[in-house]
Amino acid sequence: MALERYAAAVLADGPIGYWRLGEAPGAVTAVDASGHGNHGEYSAGGITLGLSGFKGGDTAALFDGLLGRIVVPNSKALNPRQLTMEAKINWSGPNPGPIRYTQRIFEKSSYEQRAEYALNIDGGDGHVVVDLRVRTALNGLDVNVSARSRSEVPQGVETHIVATFDGQEIRIYFNGMLESQTDLGANAGDLLLKYPSPPPPSLDGYLGIGNQAYPSRPRPFHGLIDEVAPYGTALSSERVLAHYQAQFPERVTFQYAVKFVCGESPGAAVAPGIYFTAINVHNPTYKEIGFRVKVAVGMPGLKPGPVSEFVRANLGPDEALEIDCSDILKISGVDARFLKGFVVIETAGIELDVVAVYSAAGRDGPISTMHTERVPPRRREEA
Repeated sequence: MALERYAAAVLADGPIGYWRLGEAPGAVTAVDASGHGNHGEYSAGGITLGLSGFKGGDTAALFDGLLGRIVVPNSKALNPRQLTMEAKINWSGPNPGPIRYTQRIFEKSSYEQRAEYALNIDGGDGHVVVDLRVRTALNGLDVNVSARSRSEVPQGVETHIVATFDGQEIRIYFNGMLESQTDLGANAGDLLLKYPSPPPPSLDGYLGIGNQAYPSRPRPFHGLIDEVAPYGTALSSERVLAHYQAQFPERVTFQYAVKFVCGESPGAAVAPGIYFTAINVHNPTYKEIGFRVKVAVGMPGLKPGPVSEFVRANLGPDEALEIDCSDILKISGVDARFLKGFVVIETAGIELDVVAVYSAAGRDGPISTMHTERVPPRRREEA
């Protein structure tokens, strides 16, 4: 099962803590599955347990964006020199109320006002923010460094987020793919350790999930959190992708069915005029991706039209291409002045950005309408 595969992938890389957040409602303890004994305590309010979990998980915890937090005491294991932070989330957006906090997925405090390390979402714009406290190798200074993702986390969508730090560079990954990288330059060095902690009531060095450990400085997360795991090393891109893919059955295909209308319509099926479709395909990753494209022609009268063979295409990192009406007619193999149906784009295990642009004009006039549509993928899983 995918549940066992995901947990096995996490545990194979030796996390220093692993909170699956699969406890039943009413639980007091957030169990650490890593074997290090870093168990946490659920707050009395602000967290709903037992909700449907994410792929490869059991159940998840819903944080209300106001009060919810899990507090984990400091330990030697939680003080690495290099780091990976990993979690699955479904972000509900800005916090309820007037204040838009920087929301903690999890944070280990250095002291009340500073994080030793933290994985956050900017409550104002939805970007992932990584905060670290580093002792520089160049001159031994203690500095606070941060990095931001290039794009925002979508609201209401399951997202696998990983951030790594190898002493020189912070890398942020969305859904298994490298999203951004930040070189620290002269601020390169090791994480500044915070162990042991001062005696109670100090919470210096404690780790908070869904919020900062200190209740006096709230940074509450708003949404679902699941499968939280820090590591004492910077995981490779290959291992990050392996974790993401372990959520799914053995083979996952993403398919996009994009409506097209092309050519000059005499008015039998749609209004008279000239119609044009341009499908823009973007590779959001840092690696080359191969995909394939076919055309399914739609016919009136409840009769299926012809379906072409797949043709293959490739996109390099961050490259984009356009499939327009001339491409569609060529792939379809149909000789017609007017054609409509679907362009089917298929990838193996990697999502693309697919946006269709539709325009239309009267037979003798300029463009009179234009519409764009972002096409979501359909996930097809095979055991």
